[in-house]
Amino acid sequence: MFKMLALCLAFAATTAHAQTEETSRFAMGKDAFNAGNAVAFSGGAETQDVFMAGQSATLSAPVLGSAHLAARRVMVDGAVGGDVFAVGYSVDVSAPITGDANLAGFEVALASGTGGNLRAAGSEVSVGGAVGGYALISAERITLNGAVAGDAQFAARDLVFGPDAKVAGSLTVYAVSPAKIIIPASVAPAARVKILQLPEGGGQDWGMHSMDYPMMPSRTIWSIAASIAMGLLFTGLTALVVIALAPTQVQLWRGVARAHPWRAMFSGFLVTSALVGSGFVLALTLVGIFLFPALMVLAMVVMFAGYALGSYVLGAALWVALGRAMPSGLLGHFALSIFGAAVVSVVWLVPVLGWFFALGVTLLGVGTRAAMI
Repeated sequence: MFKMLALCLAFAATTAHAQTEETSRFAMGKDAFNAGNAVAFSGGAETQDVFMAGQSATLSAPVLGSAHLAARRVMVDGAVGGDVFAVGYSVDVSAPITGDANLAGFEVALASGTGGNLRAAGSEVSVGGAVGGYALISAERITLNGAVAGDAQFAARDLVFGPDAKVAGSLTVYAVSPAKIIIPASVAPAARVKILQLPEGGGQDWGMHSMDYPMMPSRTIWSIAASIAMGLLFTGLTALVVIALAPTQVQLWRGVARAHPWRAMFSGFLVTSALVGSGFVLALTLVGIFLFPALMVLAMVVMFAGYALGSYVLGAALWVALGRAMPSGLLGHFALSIFGAAVVSVVWLVPVLGWFFALGVTLLGVGTRAAMI
């Protein structure tokens, strides 16, 4: 869930950066929204939730609620009263977190721990403080030097335990070479430790061989409905942020999509193909293989941005087709985006046709932005 929100914020950041290199800020209620190149939050005693996206994002002041951060470099130096949702190349959390910590990046460091649960994924994940709940970590290398109050599940090639490392509950480790994994008795007694084989390819194969692998809970109708509802909410949130930052630009995009929808979809197809194809071409050069993951992430961000914009355009077109006038306020545009995304979700249930319809909406959004650029 927090990854999808991070992608929404990343889209907002690219839009704001295209308008100006300065930071764009606005507030709604007690929440703060910042987007730009180098963004920082350093004030607001009554601030509840913070949303930040850019090249670098620094939270240097305490917030009462949750922090949602997406940037190449994320730094959390202010205490967070709620949960933290952070994604980037480098994620460095040095301040205490009262709620849960949800972190993803190439380098992830949690120095002061968290009062709730820890969910982290990356290449190198380091935990230096206490975890008040459970710990669920997937990484090439995991370094634990703090106490975990609940259960812990690690998926890693390399495990390092510091002198303060301890797991109070059960400890399950998924490893490519289980025989090489050694758990000190000071971390957890053997009776509470389970070391299992991780399939080659790491987490990409979880759930395909056994339902015992982590992060693959069984889905119920309510969990599916909740996922759809959250997807609609975040799509609407994306529209809300972008329209607030660049209202004129968004209306120009909508006009282009309405005037030339097929041309926009074809442009979206070309842009998406170029992004994905260039990644494979770069990988063939061997040197460029290191850029392949970044290009794939960029392609996902662009496609999600296109889906959000396409949903808004679809919702607005259907609303006008029903003989209704376009709303003037932010909440009205927010509702149109959710309306369009809901239509896509319903059509998605139709076999084959639903997939092509959703793809067409996504390519429409991608191509509209490309045409304006």
